[in-house]
Amino acid sequence: MKKPGRSYWERELYNQVYDLVVVGAGLTGQSLALFFKRKHPEANVLVVDRGFYPLGASTRNAGFACFGSVTEHVSDMQIEDEAKIIDRIRRRHEGLNLLRETLGDANIQYEEPGGYEIFTDEASYQQAVANIDLCNSWLEKATGVRNVYHATKYEGYPAIKIEMEGALHPGKMVNTLYIKNLKEGVKFRWQNKVKSIDTEEAIVRLEGGITLESKHIAVATNSFTPELMQDVNIEAGRGYVFVTKPVTNLRWKGTFHYDRGYYYFRNIGEDRLLLGGARSIDIEKETTRDFGVNQKVKEHLMEFANDILSLPESWEIEQEWSGIMGFTETKSPVLKKIGSSSLIVAGLSGMGVALGMQLGKEGAGIISNWL
Repeated sequence: MKKPGRSYWERELYNQVYDLVVVGAGLTGQSLALFFKRKHPEANVLVVDRGFYPLGASTRNAGFACFGSVTEHVSDMQIEDEAKIIDRIRRRHEGLNLLRETLGDANIQYEEPGGYEIFTDEASYQQAVANIDLCNSWLEKATGVRNVYHATKYEGYPAIKIEMEGALHPGKMVNTLYIKNLKEGVKFRWQNKVKSIDTEEAIVRLEGGITLESKHIAVATNSFTPELMQDVNIEAGRGYVFVTKPVTNLRWKGTFHYDRGYYYFRNIGEDRLLLGGARSIDIEKETTRDFGVNQKVKEHLMEFANDILSLPESWEIEQEWSGIMGFTETKSPVLKKIGSSSLIVAGLSGMGVALGMQLGKEGAGIISNWL
């Protein structure tokens, strides 16, 4: 079948110069579009995404509204200085507040049961407890909130309680944001994969042969950014997640972390358990942009559910999936100008729920300053 040419009417409708084209319709990209459009109501804003709905991690994450566990913060000291760790905590906290204020708790099914970091090794636990005061001082400097972390126990395990930690529904989060964008007049083009971007001329070329001209471009494709911008150093990390069928007398209620945040689990409703992570046990294979299930990771997490969480013998997996995260070398996100009129915002390093909207708003502000 030959490709149809454009009609006179279509050419008038689609051959236009946009004020802003956002590549990537995840949380960060849609947030950038929303805040830019609110600041410039007359602007012609278009969001382009290769999927039927956003791919990557925005609707494929575990739904944790968190700002980090003690062992994660302490581990970060090996790759970044204290001031940057505190600033990252501040960004995460402000980002979660912005997300809730913008979308509404009810719309994103937000709840705040509080979180726990659990331990199975006494030496690791004592080392973490020794750093509680330090991490609490960081949280107070970053957020003004005191005594967020404190030692406790949960289901017989040594644990550190994390106050203020919450959970939400990632699908409802992105859908609520999408509806707000539509109401503001932001346009969307789904299932249009970008072939290349000319950051000097501000041109986006799609694989279908369509060329989009714009005054400004924002690239918000997180882990997939190096496919479009080869000089951007963002490493992919695949995260595996499963949800169980209903479990009788499920005892784990809240949000939970284990081993520097590499493992995470929470209840879904009253009787289902979500469990994910453990990419650390096969990090080389999980450093990939390919979706799929690593059987080694899956079997390990099933053993974790049996041996550590003590789920009843009859438990079963109801659904499993993977999402792709984007990590920078220091875990600090990339937010920088490229070319004469384009911006990259990516590399959220596994904290997309907390950072995505805040970074999108910051990106919108940067582009506004160029006008």
